[in-house]
Amino acid sequence: MTDMTGKSYSSFEEIDQALEILTLEKQLGRIKLARSASRTLESLSPGNLAIDSLGALGGYLRSSGTLQKFVVMLIARNFFKKT
Repeated sequence: MTDMTGKSYSSFEEIDQALEILTLEKQLGRIKLARSASRTLESLSPGNLAIDSLGALGGYLRSSGTLQKFVVMLIARNFFKKT
């Protein structure tokens, strides 16, 4: 038996194994797509957009802890309210 790519199979077990591999590859592709969509949505959140707009300071904040991010964002919010 031959498939569309020209590969020959000598038994139904080989065909079943190839189909199982294709099914797993399809599931993996879906998982990767879902993770990519999730990361994209996360990067478009207001907090991340605000951090990105801060340039070099935003890069520093990304690597800092949650409490530090919160404090800097409060300071920035108050600063921008007064100007």
